[in-house]
Amino acid sequence: MKNTHKNDIATKKKAYASPNLKQYGSVRLMTQGVGSVNGDGGMGMMVMSSERELKENIVRIGTHPFGIGLYLFNYKSDFRHAFGYGRQFGVMADEVELIMPEAVSVHAEGYKQVDYALLGIVKTIH
Repeated sequence: MKNTHKNDIATKKKAYASPNLKQYGSVRLMTQGVGSVNGDGGMGMMVMSSERELKENIVRIGTHPFGIGLYLFNYKSDFRHAFGYGRQFGVMADEVELIMPEAVSVHAEGYKQVDYALLGIVKTIH
């Protein structure tokens, strides 16, 4: 009788269907900004302007293990020449400041920037 019960359960299970995932592209392609990138072999520290006020078209695409948001965005037109054109990937300084203030600094021009290496996010330079 136990075998019959197991067979009934097996026939009632739904077949696995893979989820529809939205692909945003590679991180390398989404981090086109101009930042301070140092290091050897193409890997290094990346400090990027991360103030929310400098950005537009902000879309949260995920959550960092620290609990902060991961975003796609564009820099506002007044800042693109300095920080990069096109779609960008990054975090928001105001969120980082709450959980890891040592990763946030203030640039000489007064905007906040984040040391992405302290968050475990590095950019590969090819």
